[in-house]
Amino acid sequence: MRLIKENSPHINKDSSVKRMMLDVLIALVPVVIYSIVQFGFGAVSVLLISIASMLLCEFIFVFLTNKKPYDGTKQKFIDRIKYAKSKATINNILTPLISAVIFAMIMPAGAKWYYTLVGAVSGIVLGKLVFGGLGGNIFNPAALGRVITMVCFGSNIAYSSVSPLFGVDVMSGATPLGALANDLAVVNFDTIKNLFIGTVSGSMGEVSKICILAGGIYLIIRRSADFRVMLSMILSFALVMLFAGIKLTDNSVIFMLYQVLSGGLLFGAIFMATDPVTSPVTRPGRITFGIMIGLISALIRLVGAYPEGVAFAILISNMFVPVIDYYKWSTNKYSWKHFLIWGLMIAIVVVIVIFGL
Repeated sequence: MRLIKENSPHINKDSSVKRMMLDVLIALVPVVIYSIVQFGFGAVSVLLISIASMLLCEFIFVFLTNKKPYDGTKQKFIDRIKYAKSKATINNILTPLISAVIFAMIMPAGAKWYYTLVGAVSGIVLGKLVFGGLGGNIFNPAALGRVITMVCFGSNIAYSSVSPLFGVDVMSGATPLGALANDLAVVNFDTIKNLFIGTVSGSMGEVSKICILAGGIYLIIRRSADFRVMLSMILSFALVMLFAGIKLTDNSVIFMLYQVLSGGLLFGAIFMATDPVTSPVTRPGRITFGIMIGLISALIRLVGAYPEGVAFAILISNMFVPVIDYYKWSTNKYSWKHFLIWGLMIAIVVVIVIFGL
């Protein structure tokens, strides 16, 4: 038997990293187009800065890690660039491009240029390149960049609301989650409809749930993203919010729908949590991973200091992926132990929510 050492993502099907990356880019197209139409030049500027920053960082990484063997002569700088270019692959373009687009989509339109620059550079350098590049990272670069941006500039970030698409000037306003933190009266059927359509404040790519779901359906059909992570994350989050709604409001279903459609939950579930490099390998492991993200997101929203917790939840869960994939219990077969663990995880968080709110 011959053993071949390879970096993640480990794909056991007729596919390739390049094809998967192209599918993700295609799935992001509706979200990107909607954000540009919705927010105009503010969206374009954030998108371009993010893409340029991450691609440049990737190129510098390739340049520094691919040096021609010493042959006794001094190498010219231009020759080093040519050699590094010869070692680069299409994945050195596609992977940072996807991270850049996702990061831009979870940023507010019109964010100051240095907010985007700091987040994009921090995300790809600290979240990916320091681990050795594609396949070596344990953290989602876009999520890490967003968290760093929130921590550094959170109180100064303004979110754009209603758009030129609907004949109204763009203005700054509280996000739906920010409004909810101040007044539960905002939870009603009309706001649910607006959240689904996308006529609300928020990060650029998170407002149109129709576009997000369209991208998710495409990824599932193309088998370029695992539906187990998506569904387990969304359903576990929804279940906790249903119980929280019973405690806080007169209509727990509307409250749950408001929470599911607000913020970056759907976008994170479809485009970020499904990252094959930073998610578990096995089918049960991916369900465990999705449930962890959903439960942590719910706890941060309900009792945490931030109204949104998806990016934090993804990064925290990323740290547990090696434990979930630990060889002594890692298996592709479902057993009663998996269902027991999942039930206990959800039950513990529900109890915390019921007695802690």
